[in-house]
Amino acid sequence: MPEESRRFWFVLDNYVHVSVAGKSVMCYNPLNGMILEYPDCEPVSKLVKRLHRPKNLLAVSLTGKELSNPDISRFVREMRSSFMGDLIPASRTRGKPLQMMPYLNVQQDIEYIKKKSPGTVTVGEQMMKYLVEISIYINSACTLDCDRRLCGSAYRQFLCCTRGSGHRKELDILSIEHFLQQLPGTSLARVNILGGDIFKFSQWDRLITILNEPTLSVEKNFYTHYLNLLHQEKKLAQLKAGSFSLKIVVPFPIKKQQWEQSIDILTAYRPDPRFVFIIAGESDIAEAEELISQYSLDQYSLHPFFNGENREFFQDTVFFDKEDLREAKPTLTEILARQSINPFHFGALTVLSNGHIHANVNVSRLGNLEKDSIYDVVYKEMDRGISWRRTRKKIEPCRHCTFKGLCPPLSNYEYALGQNNPCNIWKTREIEI
Repeated sequence: MPEESRRFWFVLDNYVHVSVAGKSVMCYNPLNGMILEYPDCEPVSKLVKRLHRPKNLLAVSLTGKELSNPDISRFVREMRSSFMGDLIPASRTRGKPLQMMPYLNVQQDIEYIKKKSPGTVTVGEQMMKYLVEISIYINSACTLDCDRRLCGSAYRQFLCCTRGSGHRKELDILSIEHFLQQLPGTSLARVNILGGDIFKFSQWDRLITILNEPTLSVEKNFYTHYLNLLHQEKKLAQLKAGSFSLKIVVPFPIKKQQWEQSIDILTAYRPDPRFVFIIAGESDIAEAEELISQYSLDQYSLHPFFNGENREFFQDTVFFDKEDLREAKPTLTEILARQSINPFHFGALTVLSNGHIHANVNVSRLGNLEKDSIYDVVYKEMDRGISWRRTRKKIEPCRHCTFKGLCPPLSNYEYALGQNNPCNIWKTREIEI
């Protein structure tokens, strides 16, 4: 039989992630971080699309003539040497090799439930299994004179205290209690309590009692600016007595005397806080490292803050490139999840001190604490919302990039930067077919 007429099965291993954008292809092996790229290569893009047709199940027949194409030959050779695929002579098999195609689709879940259980409330109740985190801004009162940019926008980038804009002074304790009473039976893992100065909340003792209820046996975090710790020994003792964690927000530059007083208070009343350092530049990093070393802080995190004037700092420290993705080695499960949901935001709700409920504070509200059932809010986000399922394959320019599945999920920094691709990967625009 002539070599060019011989037939082979080319099989793509089902743990391999392949992305096609226009005529370009990227293949990624999550087991070793290997990445292969085939830019503007139509023969390879056509072959990959054939492999991913449902009826083909990641295995297609290739003739010797097709394998004589230089692009196909190189692709097959490199996929084999990178342990992402194999070429099997058809004469050695009794039939077509079969592969199971990995698949994840959260949207089908809600569509299935809607058909099985019509009615918003019923579906909303069943959707509650997706709810994992609640952040509640109990008030907006605060007497600190923080940088306006920090106070007004840091909370839109990460969990942080804020006086907000147009927020009323504080939430009604009965509304908070009713809201939390709807949570048993969910997958809730975490409740975050924030505000302006949380210690100014007029119903503090009642709030502590509610959060200590046995039915709310989840992680509970209280966020406060380090300057608001002064003269709050009694309330800190209450937090120590309960199953609560304390997050200390630290912007720079610090006020040295008050910082030392805060450390003394924490040492006496709360020995295990986690410090949230807000970083807007290299000097902030240096100052944070000095504090960590000097005070032997072992629980801390550094949160870059975009203030509108430090884009170069973000480009140097936050933006990612291909090498970062190789080192991160996302698993296939992570990649599949990122294609359907946003792991940074999925399952999270935020209640602002004006009662508005958001899936993300950077987008329009889903409802109001005093007017809407939490079931309706969750249903609305799962059915029509844009935060929990805001993925790179849906937005510009990422949806045209072959690396969209490997990149970190969209965060709040993209909103702050006004740029969906904080990376050094995207160079040219391709049209995805």
